[in-house]
Amino acid sequence: MALPQGFVLEQRSGLPAGFVIDQGNIITSDVPTVVGEVPNPPVVQEAPRSMMDRVKALYEVPATIGSAMVSMPASALYGFGRSAIEGAAQGQIPSPQARDEYFRQARQATQFQPTSPTSVEAVESIGSALEATKIPPIIPNVGMLPSYARAISGAPTQARQAAQTVQEVGPRIAQVLRQPEPQGSVTISGVGAAEVPLATQRMQMAKQLRVPIDLSKGQATRTLADQQFEAETMKTYPEGVGRPLIAAQELRNTKIGQNLDAYVDATGARVANEFYMRPTGEAVDTALRETANTSRKAYKNAYDVARASEEGQQKVNVQGIINTLDDMEAEALTASVIDSAKMKLKKLAPDGEITLNKLEEVRKLVNTAKDTSTQIKYGGDIKGMIDAVTENAGGDLFKEARRLRTKFANQFENIGLINDLLSKKPNSNDRVVALEKVFDHSVMQSDLDSLMALGRTLKKTPNGQQAFRELQGQTIENIRNAITKNIETDSLGQRNFNPKQFDTIVKNLDKSGKLDYMFGKSGAQEIRNLRDTAITINSPVKGINQSNTASAMDKVLNKLINKIPLVGPMVEVGSEALEKQKLTKQVQESLNYTPEGMADALRKSK
Repeated sequence: MALPQGFVLEQRSGLPAGFVIDQGNIITSDVPTVVGEVPNPPVVQEAPRSMMDRVKALYEVPATIGSAMVSMPASALYGFGRSAIEGAAQGQIPSPQARDEYFRQARQATQFQPTSPTSVEAVESIGSALEATKIPPIIPNVGMLPSYARAISGAPTQARQAAQTVQEVGPRIAQVLRQPEPQGSVTISGVGAAEVPLATQRMQMAKQLRVPIDLSKGQATRTLADQQFEAETMKTYPEGVGRPLIAAQELRNTKIGQNLDAYVDATGARVANEFYMRPTGEAVDTALRETANTSRKAYKNAYDVARASEEGQQKVNVQGIINTLDDMEAEALTASVIDSAKMKLKKLAPDGEITLNKLEEVRKLVNTAKDTSTQIKYGGDIKGMIDAVTENAGGDLFKEARRLRTKFANQFENIGLINDLLSKKPNSNDRVVALEKVFDHSVMQSDLDSLMALGRTLKKTPNGQQAFRELQGQTIENIRNAITKNIETDSLGQRNFNPKQFDTIVKNLDKSGKLDYMFGKSGAQEIRNLRDTAITINSPVKGINQSNTASAMDKVLNKLINKIPLVGPMVEVGSEALEKQKLTKQVQESLNYTPEGMADALRKSK
C-alpha cells in the first residue's frame, strides 16, 4: 500500500525490527504544522499489511473513535464486532443475551487498543485531523449527530474525508450488531441439527474401514463455511497454521491406498499388480488349461474304451446327414467344413451306414474346422446331427463317452469367454486374448453370466481357486489404477485420488452385479464405503472457491480500506499472534471433530 505524500516514519528504540511509528502530523496546506516537525522527511518503507489487517480496520476504526463518545470502552465494540462479523460470515448471529454479557464484561476491561496496524495508522491520522477541526466521530449504533454533521461543511478537506469514511464504515458494524437472533434454530458452528446424523454416518463409515480414516470437520459436516475455512487456511498458510490440515489430508489419501492394500491382502492374491497384469493372465491361463486338458483327456479315454469294445462295431444310418449336406451347396462356399464332412461320410458310408468307430473319425475332422466363425457355426451344426443319430446307439460305454464330451463342450467351447481365453487366432500361434488382456476380457468386458461360468470352472481345482483370487486382487488394483491416473501428487509424492473415477468404476461393476459376485455382499459393501469416503474427502461441496480466494479478497479489501485517505504509520500490537492463536484453535477443532463432540454441542445449544 503506497504512503500518502508527507508521512513521517522513524524507527523507535525498543520496537522489533521493521516496526515503525508516527512522529507527527501530516504536512499539508489544510492542516497546520506541529512544532518540531520536519517538513518533507525521507520515507521509510512500511511493514507489509496482511489481509486480516485490512479486515479489522473496517470495524476497528469506527469502534476506536466511537469509544470516545460512549461509556463502554471501544475495545468491547471491537471484540464483539469482530466476533459478530466473523460469525455472520458463517451464518451465526449473536443473541441479545450474548451481546449484553459481552458489553458488561467489556466495561470492566481496559481502554481499547486496536490490533491491526492499518487501524492504528488510520486512527492516529484521523485523530490528528479531528483534533485540528474539533469534529467528533460517528457513534456506530447511533450514527452521526446532526450538529456534528453540520460542522463537517466547515472542516478542512482531509478532516471531512476522515469523518465521511467513518460514517461509511461504521454503519456496517452497526448493521451486524442490530441483527435479530433467528428463532427456533439450533446450530453447531453452522451445522443444522438435521444434518448431524449424516455427519455422524460419514465419520462412522470412515472409522469402520479396515484402515480407519479420521475426517475433518468440514468433510464430516459438508457445510460451505467449514470447508471454506479449511481450504483457505491450507492455501493461505501452507507452512504455518494450515500445515496440520494439509498433513491430515495427505494421511487420509495414504489410508485410502492402505485400505486398497488391505482388500488385496484379504483376497489372497499373490501376483495382482496395479500396472502389470500379465501375471494375473498367466495364472488364469495356466489353471484354465489344466482343467480343460483334464476334461478333454477324460472324454477321449472314454471314447477309446468304447471303440475298443464290441459297441464300437455297431452301425448307424447317416444317409440323412449326407442328404442335408448335399443341399448346402451355397453355404459350402463360405464354410469348407460342409464339403469336407460330406466327402468323409460318403467315403466311410457308401451305402449310408457307418460304424460308431468310423463316425468318430468324422467328428474329429469337424472339430479341426475352427479358422473362422462361419466354420465354427456349421461345424457345430454337423456335430449336432452326428449326436442325434448316435444318441441311443451303442451301450453304456458310448453313452458315458458322449456325456463327458458334452460336458467338455459346455465348459470350454460353448462359453464364448472361456473359448476365447483358450483359443488361438486362425492360422496363427497367437492367442485370441493376450495374457496382458485376460483380466480386462474376463472381468471388465464380459457379461456377468460368462464371468460366473469362468469362476465355476476355475474353482474346480486348487490352482483355479488361486487364479480366481488373482482376478479378485486384480480388480482392486484396477480400481487403484483408475482413480490415480491424475498426475498431480502431494508433498509425499503419492498421486491424488480422483473421486469421480472411483465412483464411475465402482458403479460400472455394481450395475452388472460383478462387484457382489467377485467379493460377496459384505466385501462389496466395504468397497462402496471406501468409495463414499474417498468422495467425502476429495470432493468439496458446491460453492467452495478453488482459486486463489485469499488474494482476490485482499484486492477487494484494499479498495475498501483505501477509502480511508489518512493512512499513517502502523504499530504492531500483537494482532498477528492473536489471529494465529485463533486460527490454530479452529484448525484443531477441524482436525479433532467427533460425533460425540458434535452431540455434546447440540445438547448445550438447546
